[in-house]
Amino acid sequence: MHFRKTRVMRRGVRQHLAGLVANQHLNVMRPDFDRLKAILTNCVRLGPQSQNRDSLAGFRSHLEGRVGFVEMINAARGQRLRKIFEQIQW
Repeated sequence: MHFRKTRVMRRGVRQHLAGLVANQHLNVMRPDFDRLKAILTNCVRLGPQSQNRDSLAGFRSHLEGRVGFVEMINAARGQRLRKIFEQIQW
């Protein structure tokens, strides 16, 4: 192992790998969760067309997949997002 590629990460430091936080249990990174929650909330308030900034053809499927990913990693946080997702008027 190369010493520059390894380091000891203490308890207070976010230990992330492959887009997930792995401190005491796996979780989604907070900025990613907050961004997804904001997109879903704005879809409820302003409509999903206003949040489809990349003009994705399957925007609903895209959001549903992201919510499903969060549910797979952390069921409690995923359920919060699923409730918001179900309120969107498609």
